[in-house]
Amino acid sequence: MTAQQVFRNTLVVVFTVVTCYVLFLSLNIIVILLCAIIIASALRPAVLWLVAHKIPQGGAILLVYLGLLVAIFALFVIVLPPSIQRLGGYIEDDNRLAQKLILANDWAENSLNNIFHPSSPITLFDDNTIPDTVHSAVEGVKKSVPALAGDAGGLFGDIVLVLVIGIYWMTARDETVDFTLQLFSLAKRGMIREIIIEIEQTLGAYVRGVGLVVLFVGVANGILLTIFGVANAVTLAFIIGLTTALPIVGGFIGAGMAAFLALVDKPLSALLTLVSFVLVQQVETHYLTPRTMSNSVHISPILVIVALFIGFAVGGVIGGLIAVPIAGSLMVLARHLVIEPKKEEVVPQRVQGGILIAGQDTRLDANIPADPRTSP
Repeated sequence: MTAQQVFRNTLVVVFTVVTCYVLFLSLNIIVILLCAIIIASALRPAVLWLVAHKIPQGGAILLVYLGLLVAIFALFVIVLPPSIQRLGGYIEDDNRLAQKLILANDWAENSLNNIFHPSSPITLFDDNTIPDTVHSAVEGVKKSVPALAGDAGGLFGDIVLVLVIGIYWMTARDETVDFTLQLFSLAKRGMIREIIIEIEQTLGAYVRGVGLVVLFVGVANGILLTIFGVANAVTLAFIIGLTTALPIVGGFIGAGMAAFLALVDKPLSALLTLVSFVLVQQVETHYLTPRTMSNSVHISPILVIVALFIGFAVGGVIGGLIAVPIAGSLMVLARHLVIEPKKEEVVPQRVQGGILIAGQDTRLDANIPADPRTSP
């Protein structure tokens, strides 16, 4: 290897390392950018509909994003105040919280013993240790309140940044696509445009499908919990619906959180919360999700779980939310750039009763000399 080759390879390695380091430092910005593009892809059909009805593109974009902001604000105004008020009451009086947990523990133990009739009584938690545990947990929450407030402020800033970047992306989307196409030869521009459109459709369909599922699960659980007479039905339904945005595992996490909060209020409420979740989940799993996701990402549940773990490890909850649509986009790229070209290489063509694959005659008698007596 010559000195020039060594120098060139060294430059390539250094450039690669520096690029990876820069990407690592700007990981948060990359996640925000991806969130903005995913949300913009979901909202673009609404913008196009308004533009088709004689509304200027800029005004249509502002109207759509303003409607999204109003919906988010109204939802949090309905849900957050009662939740904060109840949480504040438990923090101020941890003895009352401990007593409620003791009553719930005793009710659960008595119910299990009456159902199973074991030889020795079932014991879940020691009532004497619950007050100390609750006191320690409440003290930990009090100490973490300033950090939580800072995280909430950072989350609000990220949401604003996502919306602003999404608006800019929506206005510059066509120019960005045209510029990207200029980087490829004329022969490949049609395929690249098709890939971009399909990825955009995949992202948009996934987000709209998830939004519809979250809305249905939240509203349905809210109605059932209200009928059952469970306290804070709206808050519990909001938790279950919001966590459903995480595929496969999110709904169970939300149901566990909601059941625990209901358990603190009344043990029977926790059971009714789980009943509501199971009833709604049957409709969501067997009817709603297959229909809403039919035009979205098509990846196996195992790959979904792997994508979720990777997303959580890289970007936390936000990373988990965007992991599946990103995995779906990678599947689109793999299909267009790898799978379909491989299929085209082995497309069979019938030639004189045989099969010609990749220019080779694969008839069983291809290598047998022809009989002169039967030759034309």
